[in-house]
Amino acid sequence: MLYTKKTFEYEERLNEADIALLGIPWDCTETGSPVRFGPVFIREAIKNLPGWDPELRINIFEKFRFADLGDLEIVHSNWNLTGKRIKDTIKEMFQENPGIFPVFLGGDHLITLGILDSLSEILKKKITVIDFDAHRDLASEWLGEPYNHLTWAYHLLQNRNIELVQIGCRSWSREEERAFSRIKNRIEKTKNPVYITVDMDVFDPRFAPEVGTPEPLGMNAQDFFALLKQACRNRVVGLDIVECASDRPNTQTAVLAANIFKKVIGGTAALGKSSLK
Repeated sequence: MLYTKKTFEYEERLNEADIALLGIPWDCTETGSPVRFGPVFIREAIKNLPGWDPELRINIFEKFRFADLGDLEIVHSNWNLTGKRIKDTIKEMFQENPGIFPVFLGGDHLITLGILDSLSEILKKKITVIDFDAHRDLASEWLGEPYNHLTWAYHLLQNRNIELVQIGCRSWSREEERAFSRIKNRIEKTKNPVYITVDMDVFDPRFAPEVGTPEPLGMNAQDFFALLKQACRNRVVGLDIVECASDRPNTQTAVLAANIFKKVIGGTAALGKSSLK
């Protein structure tokens, strides 16, 4: 018998799994604390999660089959090549298993642009993106660079198949206000597939101190999970958790991120609204 421990007690091959986990440790555009180790420490926190959720009456580790695909090998300081690798990897994931539910661990928030560029081509449907974030990230460029964790949402809005909902924002520039008319600020029922992206700085620093760019006056955990529950009433087709700047195991931010993972998987399954098999 092998006495070893992986992210999930029982790991499946991709083509046999319900949920696939992929780390994307890109933080080459991060302007705050490094977030490249987010995938490492969120995984470590997931290992320590109890699968049973008393509220949802579901044990996610018994109900679903998981595959940890490891971390994407990024091309340091080259977003064009890294974005292509993200796109190619996700395309391969869905070719191998069209019914897979993908969970991505970042990394800075620019990875969400690469993920959604790929998913919009694969799904060929309009996608509602629910973005939990302290920042709008709607700048057209940052110090002359068009692709940055501060600009990903601006580029996302150029895709007509994307509807953006932003929750928890409390910091933005005057330039970013020009795009407000195209963004919703409340979670509603939709027939569109829903993708959830969580920037950990949406929380007040009391609850998630280890983030790339912390902002005061943020959301508390109780209010966040109530809103996340609303989001999961739709058909959720993917999740990413970004901007975790943990540098050691069992930090507040990593543990909170692991519980977001648990609630999305359990919540969408409990309501029968996900793409999970």
